[in-house]
Amino acid sequence: MKPRLLLSSIVIVGFLLRVLFINSSPPALYGDELTITLDVYSIVKTGHDQLGNFLPLTFHMSAGRPAGYVYGSIPLVAIFGPTAIGVRALSILSGIGIITLLYLLGRKLFSEKIGLLAAVIGAVSPWEISLSRGGFETHFALFLALLGTYLFVLARQKPLLYIFSALSFGLTLHTYLTYKVAILLFLPLLLWYQNGFKELVGKDKKYFLAGTIVFVILVGLSFSQTFLAGSENRFFNINIFSQSSIKDTIEQKINFERQITKLPQPLARFFYNKPVEYTKVFIENYSQNFSIDFLVLHGDRNPRHNMATVGEIYFVELVLIFIGLATFWYRQRRTIIFLVFWLLLAPIPTAIVDTPHALRSAFMLPSLIFLSAAGLVTVLNYRNKLLPMLVLLFFIIQFTFFIQKLYFLAPKEYSNFWSYPAKLASEMAANNKDRYDWVILSDRIDNIEFAYPTYAKIDPDIIISQNKKRTLLNSSEFKKFDNVYIGYIPESQIENFINLLEGSVLYVGSAEDGRFLNNPELIDGLDDLKALVLEKKNP
Repeated sequence: MKPRLLLSSIVIVGFLLRVLFINSSPPALYGDELTITLDVYSIVKTGHDQLGNFLPLTFHMSAGRPAGYVYGSIPLVAIFGPTAIGVRALSILSGIGIITLLYLLGRKLFSEKIGLLAAVIGAVSPWEISLSRGGFETHFALFLALLGTYLFVLARQKPLLYIFSALSFGLTLHTYLTYKVAILLFLPLLLWYQNGFKELVGKDKKYFLAGTIVFVILVGLSFSQTFLAGSENRFFNINIFSQSSIKDTIEQKINFERQITKLPQPLARFFYNKPVEYTKVFIENYSQNFSIDFLVLHGDRNPRHNMATVGEIYFVELVLIFIGLATFWYRQRRTIIFLVFWLLLAPIPTAIVDTPHALRSAFMLPSLIFLSAAGLVTVLNYRNKLLPMLVLLFFIIQFTFFIQKLYFLAPKEYSNFWSYPAKLASEMAANNKDRYDWVILSDRIDNIEFAYPTYAKIDPDIIISQNKKRTLLNSSEFKKFDNVYIGYIPESQIENFINLLEGSVLYVGSAEDGRFLNNPELIDGLDDLKALVLEKKNP
């Protein structure tokens, strides 16, 4: 079969795995997806984000967000509306693009056969599929980074592509926070792989320098948004140097060790200090990205990032990686060194923030896939066909367990991780608002203030006005959408608040609110646990 026909078949299978049941698995939109949807829909309709800012480069709702995924989603939300497929379409397309780029780059790094095998592994990768099925900014960033890498390698033959490679890498920095560090670490490695700066500048000076200028401009713009516009406030709040729990633990440990040591105090300060302790935290976080637990057994423990809660790669891939390293070390040493250092550099930004994380560590994935493909081609070329059959058998077993959990168990078991109660409450409010004078949605329902405007497809102008100025009701502030009010009521005052309203009332709160209501009606979620409570008052 011709390579293009094979690639087309691989892409079709990959597309089906990513789009199948996309509106029900995951079962709802989680917080970041909701805020992205509202921002994109608002820009499509008004040219302003949901806070009223005109075409911003940083979106400030939800602790700051770079602009890449929002602007990339504009045509898709314009087509599909503020829906699950609308906000996830860019991630799905990124997955298809990544499968294609794995083939193209694998062909350049190794051979046609390894390129096709890399595409196959990418198409069925648990890590890749999970990234494709959520509206994850990191997935679009991974596509842009891989595109930039391929264009840079290809630019040896077509120098004009240096400019487009620089543009792709630059846009990556405007899409997801960890790539601001990862790409700056990766580019010197890529430059080395392409035989260095002097040779590139000597041969293709004008295009290379033009690309450098484009990249520097985009880097400067990105970091200006980081430090001046707050695009990475979330990063500044959660990195290991900012987390109060880590700070307190380190300070207590240092003080205790300095107090009990027999060393003179000037010497004790040399051994027991913050740089030493933070280095230990960093190394521990970093090394966990390569642990069996993260890569093979459980993966990211957050079911939102790892939807089937399985290892990020198949166990058989781990074996193939070592086979690939051993086989190609003597055949293509430079390429193997390039891929190994790519793998080693990728989790550095993650280690600064926290322990292994499928979103922040996603830049590891291409190098793992290429090394797996190198090992797989070695196995397939083995004379004894028993080994390839065993590899295929182990793969089919793991793939079957992964797929059944992804499609049929995870959507119910982990529905709360996707803010399903907020979707359920929003649908109840939208379906019943004409039957009641007042519909009150408690903000103790996680992400309800973003969920209701999204699922009800509220006019962005109304959303902007309510984000700028809340509506007072019984001396409390609410977001008001027609007769639907979203806000906070102290638990002990809920019943009194409802009684003060004239006319019929539907109150929808978190299941915990039921303790403070006279006639609570509990509603189950997809996991058969109590998700919401209703209180109805008729005039």
